[in-house]
Amino acid sequence: MAERTTRTGIDARTGRILRGRAHAEQSVFCILATRKLTRVMRLDFGSDLRALRGENLTAVNVLRAYAEIVTAVHEQEPAVRFMTIQPELVDGRNGAIAFIIAYVFYPYGHLGDYSVVEDADLRVPVTVLARGSGAVS
Repeated sequence: MAERTTRTGIDARTGRILRGRAHAEQSVFCILATRKLTRVMRLDFGSDLRALRGENLTAVNVLRAYAEIVTAVHEQEPAVRFMTIQPELVDGRNGAIAFIIAYVFYPYGHLGDYSVVEDADLRVPVTVLARGSGAVS
């Protein structure tokens, strides 16, 4: 029987090794911070949150951001499945929001094994992700 291993990668800020949930969370931020059609050989990688930058903070636009976040992450990150997403007003004057995301983390989801489950949560500031730079903030 082959040994199951958790995903391992490099922290984009520090260069240190990331494993498991920390690596998956960095992946989520990378997916949301990268504009689609900007990665060579991976044109479908990323999200279209940048299209919402500068738009009024209306219920429709919050729902559009919510839908884009869920779609992009569920298509590209097999270890993360969202349970609830709650919008949070960060700065009412400038219309800055964040999403508080409760999710299920599957440590071996990248291998197609969904038998091990961990609950987790994450705060995603949309204003940072809408820059579309591909950098992890």
